[in-house]
Amino acid sequence: MPYRHRAYIAVVVLLAAVLVWVAPRTSEGSAPDGVLDVLFVGNSLLGSFSTATGEDTPALVRRLASSAGRTVDVTEVIHSGYTLRQTWDDGLVARAVGGGKRFDVIVLQEYSTLVATDLAAAKRTLLGLYAPAFRHTLKPGGRVVLFKNWALADPTPFPSRAAAKTAIDANYAALSAALSAALSAALPAPNVLAPIADAFETLIATHGTPFLIDPDGKHPNDTARYLDAVTLYGIVFRDSPRDLADLYLPAPIAAELRSVAATAIGF
Repeated sequence: MPYRHRAYIAVVVLLAAVLVWVAPRTSEGSAPDGVLDVLFVGNSLLGSFSTATGEDTPALVRRLASSAGRTVDVTEVIHSGYTLRQTWDDGLVARAVGGGKRFDVIVLQEYSTLVATDLAAAKRTLLGLYAPAFRHTLKPGGRVVLFKNWALADPTPFPSRAAAKTAIDANYAALSAALSAALSAALPAPNVLAPIADAFETLIATHGTPFLIDPDGKHPNDTARYLDAVTLYGIVFRDSPRDLADLYLPAPIAAELRSVAATAIGF
């Protein structure tokens, strides 16, 4: 074979090898390497929109990831005012996963006061409905993140926000433990409790409830949405949120929120 032919073939083989190396590598049912598929299920505490940018919390997580050079493929199942049971019963979750899509992370946000006031109902929903489906909707090594709601400005039926926070702490810990026990047979890792309420209380102790909670006494304001997003980013990526972008907030406030979030999740 002439030398120039051998050289040409060698170049072609080398180029093919390079293309195989740099091409996105996928496993069955998963996104390309580096892309995380995340399902968010909840109500308006998770899905209300920022007045600054028109983004909800999952969208902010995606934008923070993009600013950090990472990619999140977000699927949202959000219905204002719904419990997780109502979301399930209406078939909204089934429609989201009906095409066989599987997720690296599933974030579950229950109705604002349900876990604190009716732990038994929350357990029935998570253990009886959601947990059995996780083995089919989570990728190998996937995780469930339980969003720990904050105490509302009006603590009813509790006598104070401190009493509401005590119930939230105890009942979310119990719910997380029960869910971990239910998942242990099917999944290698327990669920993760996102300490949203804990980060809220750290900041409210210094700044007061209006710093994070809208005048309606329930929903997050733009500052709180950023706090929620950087906390969830840290959990989803298992990485510190301390160096994330400020987005729409003044730099000193954004840095304080990231510091509180990082401490709450152990970074």
